[in-house]
Amino acid sequence: MQMAGSEHGAAPRIKVLFCGRDMHYGFAFTQEALAGVAGVEVVQCDRAQIPAELATADVAVPLMSRLDAALLRAAPRLKLIIQYGVGVEGIDTATATELGIWVTNIPSAGTGNAASCAEHAIYLMMASLRQHNAMADSIRQRRLGVPLGQTLLGKTVLIVGFGNIAKELAVRLKLFGVRITALRRKPWGGHAQQAQQQGGQQQPCWPPPSHPHDSELEAAAEAALADRGCWGQDSSRLAAEADVIAVTCHQDEQNRGMIGADFLAHCKQGVRIVNVARGGLLDYGAVQEGLASGKIAGLALDVQEHEPVDPQHWLAHHPSVYLTPHIAGVTELSYRNMAEIVAEAVRRVCRGQPPERLLNAPPAPRGAAAEETAKQL
Repeated sequence: MQMAGSEHGAAPRIKVLFCGRDMHYGFAFTQEALAGVAGVEVVQCDRAQIPAELATADVAVPLMSRLDAALLRAAPRLKLIIQYGVGVEGIDTATATELGIWVTNIPSAGTGNAASCAEHAIYLMMASLRQHNAMADSIRQRRLGVPLGQTLLGKTVLIVGFGNIAKELAVRLKLFGVRITALRRKPWGGHAQQAQQQGGQQQPCWPPPSHPHDSELEAAAEAALADRGCWGQDSSRLAAEADVIAVTCHQDEQNRGMIGADFLAHCKQGVRIVNVARGGLLDYGAVQEGLASGKIAGLALDVQEHEPVDPQHWLAHHPSVYLTPHIAGVTELSYRNMAEIVAEAVRRVCRGQPPERLLNAPPAPRGAAAEETAKQL
C-alpha cells in the first residue's frame, strides 16, 4: 500500500483510495496533483485489500474493480466514487445514491482520452490489416517481403457507437482515404434530442457536461460519414458493406454480446473487428467460430470480457488475434489531465462540495457541508 499527503503521521482528514493496482499511472499522477493538499492521504491497494481499506475511505477511485452494495454498505465514511474514465457499470450507483455517496466519472472529451483511444483504434486496425503477428514470424524466420498486407486506403470502416471516441476516430480516419459509416442506438439529427426528452435511456448528469469543442467535433465527424444508421434496423445493411468494424460504444445489459452470430451473419467474409470499448460487447463463441471459418480475418482487442486476460486463453495464441492490455486511453496526456480532474473533485470534497459533474443525486449527501445540504433540501 502506498500513501501521500498526510502530515506527521496524523490521521488524514480525507482518504482517497485507488481500488486496485491496474492503471497505476492514474494513482501516481493523482498523488502528485494532491501532494500539497494538507490532510489528504492517497492510497493504492490490491483488490484483496479493498474491503478493509474502503471501510475507512472518503473517496474511492475504482480501477478495474467492482464496488457492489456489500462493499458500499461497509464503507461508512465514503462520500464520493469517481471512476477513472467513463464506464461506471462496475459501480452500484443505486446503492451509492441511497447511502448518500456521490458518483461521478471522467468523460473522454476534453482530456485527451477520446483522442488517445481513437489513435489506438487505428493502431489496432493497422496491426490487423498488416498482419503484425505474421510480420513477427517473418522476423524470426529471417524472411523478407511477407506477409502481404492490406491498406486502410479504399476500405469501408463501420464505427459502432457515436460517442466521443467514435467522433475522434471518424475525423482521423478520413485522412486515410477511408469510407466511414456509423451505427448507434439513438436516432440521428434533431430526433436524438426528442428521444432523450421522451425518456431515452441515458446516464443522468447534473449539471449536463459541456465542452466548447464538442459541437465542432460532432459536425466534423458527421461530415466525414458516407452513411449512418440505427442499431437494429440498419445493422445488416451497414455490416454487409464494412471491411473493418470498430466497436466504440458503451456496454450495458441491453447490448452485451451484440457482436454475435446474428450480426456476423451479415458481415463480409474476411471482415476485421476492432474493440476499444468493453469486452462484454462481443459474443466470444461467435467470434471464435468466425475466426475458424474465415468470416473474421482479424480480431484486434484492447478490452476483454475478463481482465486481465489469461495468457493461456485461446485469444492469446490465435495468429489472427491482436491483443493490447486495456491501454487505449493510457497516455501521459490523458492520464495527467484525468488526474487533475480527480484532484479537483477531492479538493471539492474537502470543502464539502459535490464534484462539478454528477451521475446521481443523493437526497442526503454524506459529503455536503451543512450549508450545501440546506440548499439541496
